[in-house]
Formats: sequence, C-alpha cells, structure tokens
Amino acid sequence: MNQTLQITLLLNDELLTVDVPPGMVALDFLRKQRQLTGSKEGCKEGDCGACTVIVGELQNSQVRYRPMTSCLLPMGELHGKHLVSIEGLNMEQLSPVQSAMVECGGTQCGYCTPGFIVAMTAGLMDETIPLSEKGHDFATSGNLCRCTGYRSIKQAGQQAFRTLEPDLSGRKSRIKALCSAKALPKHFLDAAEKLCCIPQRKQILPPDSEYTGPIVAGGTDLFVQKGEEIPDTFPQLLNQKAISPALESDGVIRIDARSSFEAFARDPVIQEAIPNILKYNDLIASWPIRTRASLGGNICNASPIADMTCLLLALEAELVIFGDSGKRIVPLQNFYLGYKTLAKKGDELIAEIRFPKPKRNERINWSKVSKRKILDIASVNSAAKIEAEGETIKQAIISLGGVAATPLALNQTSRFLQGASLSSSTILEALSVAQNEISPISDVRGSAIYKRLLARQLIAQHFVNLFPDTISEEAVCEALR
Repeated sequence: MNQTLQITLLLNDELLTVDVPPGMVALDFLRKQRQLTGSKEGCKEGDCGACTVIVGELQNSQVRYRPMTSCLLPMGELHGKHLVSIEGLNMEQLSPVQSAMVECGGTQCGYCTPGFIVAMTAGLMDETIPLSEKGHDFATSGNLCRCTGYRSIKQAGQQAFRTLEPDLSGRKSRIKALCSAKALPKHFLDAAEKLCCIPQRKQILPPDSEYTGPIVAGGTDLFVQKGEEIPDTFPQLLNQKAISPALESDGVIRIDARSSFEAFARDPVIQEAIPNILKYNDLIASWPIRTRASLGGNICNASPIADMTCLLLALEAELVIFGDSGKRIVPLQNFYLGYKTLAKKGDELIAEIRFPKPKRNERINWSKVSKRKILDIASVNSAAKIEAEGETIKQAIISLGGVAATPLALNQTSRFLQGASLSSSTILEALSVAQNEISPISDVRGSAIYKRLLARQLIAQHFVNLFPDTISEEAVCEALR
C-alpha cells in the first residue's frame, strides 16, 4: 500500500484536506481522484503543456501565481497552496481568453485548448509580463498544438491581451482587475484569506516511517524518468520548505540550490550581476518548466549540455555540499569526474551555489544553438566571463557544453587569453587552442564536425557581443571563412 501524506489545499474554489501519496503528480490527482478531466495527459514529460495548471502560494499575505505542468508536480508540495485547473477558470460566461479562442477559431481537436487557455490566463495574472504579442508568446512558450499551425491561437491570445490591456495596464496587482473584467472567477479574491487559514506546518514523515523514494527538488527530469514509480514510494520533497532568495555579501553571491530557473533570473541580485539573465533565461525551456527546474537539479543531472551549469561554470561557481560527514566546498568544474559521474556521495546534497560577484568591468555572455529556439536541448552551448582593461584581456573564463563527456571549463583557452591583446587575431588563436580542448561526438543533435564548428562560432560570438567597439564582427567572420 502506498504511504500517504495528509495535505490541505485550495483546489479551484474548494478548500479540502486529502490523504495522497506525496509523489503522486497533480495531473493524476485531478483526473483520477477529482474527476477534473479538463487537464489533459499528453506527453507526461512537461513538453506539450496540455496539462498546465496555475499554482498560487502565499507571500506577504498575497498570493503569487505561477503556471506549472501538472504532470511533473508532486502533490506533497501543495499543502497550503492554491491549485487552479481549467475548471477553476470557468464562469457563467466565457472569459475574454475563452471568447477569443472561439471567435478566432483557435481550436480544432481541442486537446491542447485547456492548456493554452490556462497559460494565457497565467500570463495575464503576472504583472511582469507585457500585454503584447511578446507577452502572449512568453506565456504560451510551453504549449504545443498539432492541428492549427498556431496562427489562430496567436490571434486569439493577442485579441485577449489587447482587450484586457486597458483594465490591466499599470496595475500593481492584476488579480482584482481581472476579476472586475470577468476574466477570472471571483473566488480568486478570497484565495489569500482561505490559504491563511491553513496551518503552515512543516511537512514531516508519518511516525515510524522512512523515505523510500528519491530526493526530489523541481522534478522536471526525475518525473520524466521515473514518473510511474515515484507515486509508489515516499520521496523526499526538498521544496516543502521555503526557498530563500539570492544573497550578496563580501563580494560573494549565494543561491539556494533549490532555486528554480525563473526565480534565479528574476532575482534582483542576479539581474544586477548578470544584466542579460532574463534574455538568456527565455532560451531555456518554457515558462512553466522554468518555474520548477532547479539549479541544483541541473547540476546533479550532469548533462554535458546543461544550460545553467554552463553559465555557472563561467561564473566560477562553487558548490556547498552537506552530508553525514559534514560540510564541504567543491568548485563546480571539479564536480564532474566523468560522464554522469559526480564528486558527491549518496547521502550528500548540494545546499548552496555561490560565485564571486562580477566586477564592474567584467562582462558576461551566454548562448546556445538548438534545433528549436526554446524548449530544446542545446547542440552546443557556451558562456564567457571576460575582464578587459584598455586593449588587454585581463582575465577570461570560457565554458562549453555538448563538446565533451561533461560540462567543460576551457582552462587552457582561458589561460591563453589572460594578458593577451583584445584583437581579432587573439580570438582566432584562442579558437585553435579551444579546438584541442574539446572532444565532441556525433549524435542526434549533430555530427562531431558540426559541434566543433558551433563551438568556434559561439566563442567568437562572445567577443563580438561583449566588445562591439573593439572586435569587428565582419573582420572575425571574414577570418573564419
């Protein structure tokens, strides 16, 4: 028999207490236990968005809502939260989003439609998302449709955003405005009051029981691999405790390893350190996945082309690791011993990631090449942190993903660049050094020759992007022909 955990949550407009296996995903709970079948099971890997829900969490007496794929969301995390499925958005009349989908012919088979409507609504609820075509595309970045070709869906989303723009523009909180505009049911207005009534207790195991399942943070990879097995175990859900924001002290930035990609990119401390982090973040997965995927999970997954790991390597990150034997600190570039092999014992957890705050004259760049612009694994990715003084490169840290068995810090190339002149000729020499450090293999994402070409182009791009007044793109491109 499955071990269960008692949780209390607000499901749409109903406050309920249930006993559930903590590793059961919200999609199965909605469909099989509550008969709320509007959330569809498509890929069950977080890739199609048909099962998208909105999750609200109390923060300073207000509820902050984020979209998530319910197929990768464990029920054990939802104590004290507001879980909103497509049914929780329905009212007596169609909302502006639903009306636009009808008027623009945005649905054919209809299987993806609930997910699109939930995602668009989540975009309207988030004050940071512009009420524009760009905002709509951001909100629906995790949704796929096999029928329409997207044109009618995009027209519907743009119409809904345009219709509601006068009601929402400039509002500090959009929830009340959306309820007034009949774009959200009125039960959202008292959600905070209901959640405040739920005891915010620390989630613990039942008496005399032990964890019988895996350690789970965001779960965006683990539930893909073991989604059918985890509900039959009692997993250790790390996100049951609050996650602290980034902190900067004594020139060092410290991040909770459980931080999601989206929380990392939106953190003011991180935005000051990496000014283009939001731009980079948009190329990594989709919005719902980024609200779940954790930095520590990205590191421990040990993919040779892990996007955030590549960036953290260039930032000279260190890992603070805790285990039965105590605390230790490991430089990220020393954490990988071989393909999917880590310098970590089975009982150890990465608790914190830290890196030196970039200096004022240090510039950072990150880029990737993949078959799809977003929602795809990179063929090759690369990051750089370069400090220049006049026409001299004072220091350079270059990293590459997809060109070796592990995420790779190009130590030889970085040493070559230190003290060299900031010129096209230096870059060309550095590219030759880099080619001797990498060892790509041919796979479904490209041949070894293609990956060597991408590595060369991405390293050159760092200098062109970071030093446009010194390094001529035309000159570098001509030399690379």
